Amino acid sequence: MNFDEPTTSFSSDTVNLTLLRQRAFNLRWAEVDSDVIPLTAADPDFPVAPPIIEAITAHVSDGVLGYGPTRGLVEFREAVSSFLEVGGVPSHPDQVLATDGAASALWASCRAVLAAGDEAITFDPVDFLLPHCCEVAGASVVRCPLEPITGAIPEGALEQLIGPRTRAILLCNPHNPTGRVLRRDELQRVAALAVKHDLRIISDEVWGDIILGDVPMIHIASLGEEVASRTIIVSGFSKTYGLAGLRIGFIHSGSRLLADQVLEASGAPRTTFGASVVSQVAAVTALRDCQQWRGEFLQHLRRLRKSGAARLDALDGFHCIEPEGTYLFFPEIRETGLEASALAAELEAKARVAVVPGEERWFGAGAVGHIRISFATSDEILDEALSRIERWNETR
Repeated sequence: MNFDEPTTSFSSDTVNLTLLRQRAFNLRWAEVDSDVIPLTAADPDFPVAPPIIEAITAHVSDGVLGYGPTRGLVEFREAVSSFLEVGGVPSHPDQVLATDGAASALWASCRAVLAAGDEAITFDPVDFLLPHCCEVAGASVVRCPLEPITGAIPEGALEQLIGPRTRAILLCNPHNPTGRVLRRDELQRVAALAVKHDLRIISDEVWGDIILGDVPMIHIASLGEEVASRTIIVSGFSKTYGLAGLRIGFIHSGSRLLADQVLEASGAPRTTFGASVVSQVAAVTALRDCQQWRGEFLQHLRRLRKSGAARLDALDGFHCIEPEGTYLFFPEIRETGLEASALAAELEAKARVAVVPGEERWFGAGAVGHIRISFATSDEILDEALSRIERWNETR
């Protein structure tokens, strides 16, 4: 694959800005001024793969849109199970639960294994949903700071945080916001601690398909039966396949007992929770029929991450490395002399580019001094956004 050659499916011509300004919410095109380029929420600007459109159209064309099974369509659970088995995860369709998005999957997983008075360990920085879902379940959150430059899990740091009330460790792999892919030795350390202290592992793997560098994606549940049996994987189809609006995700539990606990905690047996059947049809098609499309998307992202990171790193006061996974740049900006929120405000006001400031409320204290930039857009849009930032940087 030639990463320097643009792919037709992800050219500027495929980005429909008129529709994005009507439909792309969550800090994106529909919520900013018409002359602002939003590189904010991690949601692709591109239309979904054609087979997904065809599958949705075919399913709704006969007008029969009834309830689905409590755990999810059999074909959905089979497709997810097969996908995980390819990655070395012991799986069975009965261990899969369809959810209305990865965020709901994380919420239900935390409710299944955490209660008031418990403690859960996660990392700093990390996406706010991980600590938030722990707190909603009643648990206290203990944060393990990551190495400030590499984003690695410090040797021996987790051991010091485990106490008598610790019940779970929450991972995000690939990591949001740093873009780092966890190494095998890090995952093995986490797995060994979980087994030793009888902890559950909740692994947010919504970015698991977006691997841009040479470090492979390793599912922690693939590291042996002992760790697999205590691991809950949560994921979804928004980052890779652009299905955020369909609200579709899944939970994979490492044992039948854990699967039953998750099911009960989710509320699905009482019809208060669950994934749209149409959304499950779209997800099945994504897994089974859209791998060539996914490969082209990754080709596109690999080219943008290389050029984009270099341009950001060349800015006065910025330091940016290429993300190994995700489509997120996470440049360190302390040397600009501006706090992240002030810098983000200036970029929107003067450069007309919106980014996410590395504020504690979004990612924890470890994100202070950074901004987060999504590059799931076309070459032309990213080039224009970075050109605006460069002009701002030259004249400030």
